[in-house]
Amino acid sequence: MASKKRKSGKPAQSRQSSGLSGNPQRRAQQLQIRDAGHRQQSWSAGASAPGSGRTWPWWAESHRTVLAQVRATESPSRLLDIETLAGMLAGDEFHARVNAPGPGTGLTPAGWLRALTDRAMDAMAADLANEGKDWPRLWAFCCGLADEEGTEELADEADEFAGRGVTPVPGIPVPWYEPTEGSEVLTARDAYGDRFLVTAPFSDPAQPTAADHWYAWDLDWCADDLVVAAGAYRSADAALAEWRAAVGPAVATAELVSCPPELCIRLLAPALGGSLQRESVFGDEPVEFFREFPRLFRRAAALAASLGRLLPRQRSGRLADNADNRDAAIEDFLDWHAGHAWNSPGARDADEEALELILAEWGPDAPPDERAFFACSPHRIETCASVLRDAYEPGPVNKALLLLPDWVQWCARRTELAGDFADRALAAARAEAATPASEHRVIVEREHPFRRPE
Repeated sequence: MASKKRKSGKPAQSRQSSGLSGNPQRRAQQLQIRDAGHRQQSWSAGASAPGSGRTWPWWAESHRTVLAQVRATESPSRLLDIETLAGMLAGDEFHARVNAPGPGTGLTPAGWLRALTDRAMDAMAADLANEGKDWPRLWAFCCGLADEEGTEELADEADEFAGRGVTPVPGIPVPWYEPTEGSEVLTARDAYGDRFLVTAPFSDPAQPTAADHWYAWDLDWCADDLVVAAGAYRSADAALAEWRAAVGPAVATAELVSCPPELCIRLLAPALGGSLQRESVFGDEPVEFFREFPRLFRRAAALAASLGRLLPRQRSGRLADNADNRDAAIEDFLDWHAGHAWNSPGARDADEEALELILAEWGPDAPPDERAFFACSPHRIETCASVLRDAYEPGPVNKALLLLPDWVQWCARRTELAGDFADRALAAARAEAATPASEHRVIVEREHPFRRPE
């Protein structure tokens, strides 16, 4: 049983958060964020849970800054462009606050945006009542930011507009984009199997079968499950080309294929309600991520709802759902390892314990499919080894590191990873195995979680 530096217990039963950095400072930040996410489940009224209405002092100033820019900026007429402008005005301000010396608290993007939308709606109502000239821009801004709750509130404004004889842009009802009827969702994945592009066409409700644009999410399921980028494109091919340029050689030959509804919903989990990214920040997100923040979650919710209606009553028995399948795969590895390595009596038990330690930090807790679970990219290997050294006692870690090359070799065969990519994975595992754990090891940050090239 592997002992932790800070806690004792079998890692398979008391798992450390997957995908955490090997850098102690960043790791502490990530754990703090995740602890806050778990606390949201038990927050009472008046606390800072989503929808509670709690704000922080710096929010008011930042909201005033954004609304001043809204009033000074001409709104476009097309809803897609309105969304883009609203995301830019709000995202630039929130990104600046995240990277400012203060404030340190209240960095909850969904809560900040909800409060900003509420403030904009109050300003719009006051301006409309006073026969002002800014309400059309404030209305359009609200439409560009609105989440599910905000959508209902905007619909309630229809009576006010009707009573005053004014016509807002976008009109009432707001033409929210929905997945194009009769179209497939497409996905591509990198050579290792844990980095995904998901893209789907969206339409104006007035033309439900004609694609207005394609929306795409770059989803990293390597060390953790993250949305690392998203955006609207003129076509699926344009989204694929941009993704290839950003991610690099590992996706150079990736092609778009039809994505089953169940897999798509699993892949989109980081972009759905209740995800860690919706309620907290890591701190190193680029400004482009916050500019797309309102839209990437709204599009994901619409797509997941549409696909949910297509799911069969009986879900498929994938590895992520079926513990027996995973356990059987682990037994296969232990059998394979026993036949390919010199072992003394009791060596299988030692191998099983070392493997449990590896698996305790081997990527996300609930991978979207079997191939993603067995993916062995150099980034996953290096992150796993760094976290092991930082979180567990050196003795058990060193045994796990020695087993790592064989585990990676077996995973590469199972996922049919070959050529340079398999060589890089095995080289990364051997390099980690050759670096024993130490109580005083200095860990150097090597990961770039947002839009990182593999």
